[in-house]
This record gives sequence, C-alpha cells and structure tokens, in this order.
Amino acid sequence: MKYCAKCNININSTRKRCPLCQGVLSGGNGNEQDVFPFIPTIYSQHNLFFRILIFISVIIGVVCFLLNYLIFNSRWWSMLVIFGLISTWAIIATAVRKRSSFCKAMLYQVVTVSLVIAIVDLLTGWHMWSVNYVIPAIITFCSLAISLISVVIHKRAYEYIIYLFVDGIFSLFPLLFLLLGWSNVAWPALICAAVNGLTIVALILFMGKETKQELNKRLHF
Repeated sequence: MKYCAKCNININSTRKRCPLCQGVLSGGNGNEQDVFPFIPTIYSQHNLFFRILIFISVIIGVVCFLLNYLIFNSRWWSMLVIFGLISTWAIIATAVRKRSSFCKAMLYQVVTVSLVIAIVDLLTGWHMWSVNYVIPAIITFCSLAISLISVVIHKRAYEYIIYLFVDGIFSLFPLLFLLLGWSNVAWPALICAAVNGLTIVALILFMGKETKQELNKRLHF
C-alpha cells in the first residue's frame, strides 16, 4: 500500500504519483492494477514535431556560432542567439509541464521570463531596463491576470489566494532591487507593490472567511 502525505490517503496501486495531487507516493509497492487510463502528454502526442523543432534550433545555434566565429568575430552575438533558443525551450517546457494549473504556470513563467530578461540585460551591458521596468511590469500583470481569472471566470477568488500571495512576495523584489542599488527608477517598483498589496487586502476584506479557510486547507494550519 502506498501513501500520499499531502492528500493523507492510502493508494493500492502500482503508480508512482498520487492521482489527485501528482505528488510522489511513499511506502511499499501496490498490488492492484492501476484503474486510471493512460492520458498521453502533449510531448508524447507530438513527439516527432518537438524533435524536429529542437533539431532546427540546434542547427540555428550552430550556424550562428560558426558565422560569428569565422566571419563576424568582433562581438559574440551568437551567444545571445543560443541563449535565446535555450530560454525559449525552457519557457515552453515550463508551460507544458504546468498546463494543468494556469495560475501556477503563470508564476513559473514570471520566474523564468524574469531571469531570462535579467540575463539578456546583463549580457548587453546592464542598462537596468530589466529591473527598472520589465520585471515589475511582469509581476504586476501576473497579479492582475490571476485576479481577473479568479473573479470573472471562476468567481471564487479565495481559491487563488495562494497564487496571489506568492506573486505578492515576488512584488517585493523590485523594492529590494531599489534598496540594493540594482535599479534606479522607483515608480514601477512602487506600483507593482501597491497593486499586489491592494489585491491581497481586497481579498481579506471582502472574502476574509473564505480566504482563511483556503489558507487552512492549502497550508494545513
């Protein structure tokens, strides 16, 4: 019998992950055949298509590197092309893996895209446009998008409180960049923090009971 610590249930199956939360199961081996049908992933459904795209990406990277090395060797612009290709595939992989939870996927994309943009800014001379404007804007739009999804589509905003809290933590990073001197424009960071803070305050004021219940359920208080 296998056990899922997150869901607190025993599962008599041969599967390695919980069918409810997809967490890793612990304990011994199950002795019953899995009753859940196999659902192919996006990658398995389009395996050849993805392999072709990856191969084309490798060709583009190699050609750019050779051209840069043999002809245009004054600046290593090919490194930006290769890094861009790797970053694009990292973003695609994150989106495919987290497609079951759109809001969670958005948070993963905030982290991935922010890192990519910061590295590009660093490789191009560090003009601070990434930390001054782009990263605060990404975090702000993520908060607004999660709020819109929760209110308009699902009409149960309290279920998304965890995602909004995580995005609220992200909104503190632009302020930290200001304090450390890594950025020099204050208003995008202040707007980012204000939007996330007001969103969380609105949830607590108008859905305080539901929000508390959701936090208890998610964090097992």
